[in-house]
Amino acid sequence: MNDKEKTYWIFQLIGWPLWLSNDLLTYSLEFKDTENWVLVLNYVINIILSIFLTHQYRRYVKKHHRDVLDAPKALPQVLCTAFLFACIMTALNIPFDVFTTDLESPSGHFLSFLFFWGKPMLIWLILYHVFKYLESTREIAVEKVKLESLAKETEAKVLRAQLNPHFMFNALNSIRALILEDPDRAQKGITQLSNILRSSLLADRRQTVTLGEEMRTVDDYLALEKIRYEERLEVRRNVYPETINCLVPPMMLQTLVENAIKHGVSKPIKGGFVSIETRLQQNRLDIRISNTGILQDTESGGFGLKNTERRLKLLFGEEAEFKIYQSAKDVVCAEIMIPMQNPKPKEAPVVVNV
Repeated sequence: MNDKEKTYWIFQLIGWPLWLSNDLLTYSLEFKDTENWVLVLNYVINIILSIFLTHQYRRYVKKHHRDVLDAPKALPQVLCTAFLFACIMTALNIPFDVFTTDLESPSGHFLSFLFFWGKPMLIWLILYHVFKYLESTREIAVEKVKLESLAKETEAKVLRAQLNPHFMFNALNSIRALILEDPDRAQKGITQLSNILRSSLLADRRQTVTLGEEMRTVDDYLALEKIRYEERLEVRRNVYPETINCLVPPMMLQTLVENAIKHGVSKPIKGGFVSIETRLQQNRLDIRISNTGILQDTESGGFGLKNTERRLKLLFGEEAEFKIYQSAKDVVCAEIMIPMQNPKPKEAPVVVNV
């Protein structure tokens, strides 16, 4: 028996005896010549009948799945049931009272008996339907939250799954260009790619990874692109150690770095730079990826760029932000802001120029 069943039976076994105790007291004062055991027997029988009838109604509602949320349909059902139960209890009590007490003119007491039993039956039915309504509303709300959570989780998985093929295509192209020209460097590139793919497969099973893990993936990707662009690609890293254990969406930074190289470094003849900065500011993790270039249509940035903000809000809520803007005449900046709970004191950043 679960907690809900226990609560139901506690109310049944306590509620009806308490309500009918007033009836027992009234009878004991009105019919003083009637023996006490007869009054107690009548009291016990009425308790059993009341519990039996109301429990049968509960079984009927559960078996036939009556719609307790539809008030226009439930109200006539409640009124008719209360009247039926009052008639049953009246029909059983009047003969018993005539036989055991000196009740006179039983037909004249029919309406008073009907009212006496109709009131508790109606109250019980109303309370039962109110309880079922509140319970159904709560279950619907819980189910809605579960469905929304499942939908968000599914959408996040789809977003991650669609990012990986684009990343693999670019990485394989970088290695392919070195196979004949420089086999040793190509072998090193394959090792780096295998590390990236391993991280990618693991990341696909998780909603978030630490910034340190994501940066290792980004470093491997940049190493491959460095082979491809050589001196045309300058990499700057300005990462505060306090941010290493912060959580970020998997493959998100890699996607932004890939877009930075594609639209900022690959086009100019002299190449350009990619800068990665991370720090904690005002209880938020602030990640900035800057690159050489001029901001044009952000829709041309590919699937990952268009869905970065959606992924952030799915995982971290509405306070998470993503924006891309022209920070200087020839510098584009993509900025990610993720709310944090327990920021640590700032330390000296780790600065690396490649």
